Amino acid sequence: MINFQLVFRNYLDQHKLFKQFVKFCIVGGTSAAFNFLIYYSVTEWLGVWYVYSSIVAFLISAVFNFLANKNWTFRNTDIGWAMINQLSKFATVMISGLIINTAIIYFLTDWFGFDYRLSWVFATGIVTFWNFSFNRFWTFRHRQNLSLE
Repeated sequence: MINFQLVFRNYLDQHKLFKQFVKFCIVGGTSAAFNFLIYYSVTEWLGVWYVYSSIVAFLISAVFNFLANKNWTFRNTDIGWAMINQLSKFATVMISGLIINTAIIYFLTDWFGFDYRLSWVFATGIVTFWNFSFNRFWTFRHRQNLSLE
């Protein structure tokens, strides 16, 4: 009988970039779940206006996303000013990703007649690769990241 978990783990060990991308997606999915949970909780249970709840949820999930990607996905150990520099780069990548995501959703939905949910799927897929690439090669750039040793 094939142990798929062992096969997958061996595949990840042999393909470090793919492993890093999988970790990035896990962090992103977890961050999205945190974002929604906070957004819903603050809006429904605390009675805060949904726009303010969205801002609070975004900020909290962005901090989690940054720290998890820095420490787990990219194994980056920079601290102090280097970390503040990374945080500003991370914010730039996130904001550019948000702009690209929103533009893709708008164009696919309003110009090409796609269902807005399908537009979201396409946009999220494209922006995931955008965010991963820029965070890997720019935000958390480190020789270990680049060589994947």
